[in-house]
Amino acid sequence: MTPQNEKFKETLKSTFFIDWKHPSVLQKAKELTEGIEDDINKAIKLFYFVRDGIRYSVKDSRLSYDKKEWKPSLTLEKGYAFCIPKAILLASLARAVGIPSKLHFVDIVNHMTSDRLKKNMGSNLFIFHGFVELFLNGRWVEANCAFDKELCIRKNFPWVDFDGVKDGLFASTNNDGEPFVEYIKDRGVYNDAPHQEIMQTWAIEYPNRYEKSGKPI
Repeated sequence: MTPQNEKFKETLKSTFFIDWKHPSVLQKAKELTEGIEDDINKAIKLFYFVRDGIRYSVKDSRLSYDKKEWKPSLTLEKGYAFCIPKAILLASLARAVGIPSKLHFVDIVNHMTSDRLKKNMGSNLFIFHGFVELFLNGRWVEANCAFDKELCIRKNFPWVDFDGVKDGLFASTNNDGEPFVEYIKDRGVYNDAPHQEIMQTWAIEYPNRYEKSGKPI
């Protein structure tokens, strides 16, 4: 193993969640990046596929106690997911084409959260919101692929673009200049999804959604 590969060993390996060696994930990564030589353009292609090809939906988020719900192969099969499985899929596709990737988690307030979701969650605070860091051109670049463009147009959200050079994260205001996303707390960077930690935290912070065991109410 070369020194370069050894340096990125943990951010290139296949893990339980970042399962890039699954045949469907490998095939999709190959299909999306065929004919593209450089990592930045590969990353851009992968980002836009996950952003728009996998529709954002929280409808299965309460099933998160079942680890397989976050598997990238299942996300590909379903064609929709919330932020964490979408981030895991992007991280997996990146590793499948040799781009080191990590998962980054933060707490955010979405000031544009629908009343229905806010009532269901009991809050507009999203704890352990997930996005991805990709190692491109000698540095880690942040990429948030959560909200698909169609959703953003419908909700008047500014969509996240990604050029492989600048960080692509949620904007602080919507298209009318109203408060949109506020970053509250950094939960850290991980080489695989900290599932148990997330479920334990959600059980405490969202008691009307999860039992102490992490199962949905």
